[in-house]
Amino acid sequence: MDWFSHILMAVALAIALRRNRTVALAMAFGAMAPDLDILTAPAVAVAPQLWFLDHRTFSHSILLGLPWALLVTWTIQRPAVLGLWRRIFRLDISLPMTRVVLAPMFAGVLLHIGMDALTVQGPALLTPISPLRVQLNLFYYTDILPLAFSSLLIVLYLWQKGNLAQRRAVLVALIVALVVTGVWRGTALSDVRAATSADAAVPTWNPTDWWTWRTLPNGSVEVSLARAGPPGHDVGPPLFSAYFRLLQVQGQGSPPWDISAPRARAESTLDYTSFSMNANLIALNATQEPSGTWRLEYFDPVLMAEYRYSGTSIPFLPGDVVFRVAPDGSVTVGGP
Repeated sequence: MDWFSHILMAVALAIALRRNRTVALAMAFGAMAPDLDILTAPAVAVAPQLWFLDHRTFSHSILLGLPWALLVTWTIQRPAVLGLWRRIFRLDISLPMTRVVLAPMFAGVLLHIGMDALTVQGPALLTPISPLRVQLNLFYYTDILPLAFSSLLIVLYLWQKGNLAQRRAVLVALIVALVVTGVWRGTALSDVRAATSADAAVPTWNPTDWWTWRTLPNGSVEVSLARAGPPGHDVGPPLFSAYFRLLQVQGQGSPPWDISAPRARAESTLDYTSFSMNANLIALNATQEPSGTWRLEYFDPVLMAEYRYSGTSIPFLPGDVVFRVAPDGSVTVGGP
């Protein structure tokens, strides 16, 4: 969900409940703060072990979301920051940092988390205890219709354009856009899963196109791009399909090969946690080298299908992770 919609829905809720300016502003800060994790997310690209700093993790946690929102708000309330804001936008966003703001700010955080749970790759609610994400796949990361109204309304407020009636009209339009988009996506999701017998489906930037996958009896997975079409129309044949083995094992000597021990070692690492929390689906290619070391390559078949469909050709797909587990149990991450 886009940042503007988060802020404006919090303000709309405060207005609907007839709350005062302090409550509305506290809810707005609570709804705004979680997405400032963009300041910490780049660290995960350098050190995957820091998975809890990734987007939609600690700042979207019911455990850490409020402390983060308070820290962000306290920083913005510094006189130098407020002074710069007033000079640019001529809009007062000063907020008394007292206990009065705790409940409405946490309400804003929870509203943000709830809206993100409707999207692809939703929030990890229990960070840092668990990396499990909650995602209902009714929205993409952002959707054009809600973004159009929310960004317009932000401009109207920041630059004091339009009268109160016009602002309210755009706010109502934003709420309608969110509801309409959610209902449309929910209907499409149901239709796609029923027509394709998919285990799961996620939306794309195109509101009619969905990536779906289903596990086949032979241990492989079929990943397809389905087109839902407008409401009331049948789902057509897949625009694209690809097949991947969920588990491939090649070892020394005769099969069957026991990879339970090296696999357990690899999957107990924080690097695997970082990979798994951002994957749609996980497949594994396991190869035992002459030295007895296991090379375990985990990849996301859905992501790989997306790259094949787009015609992208790169030797190492984003989202892949490779572990080398030696006979003594030591683990090395990366490498050819």
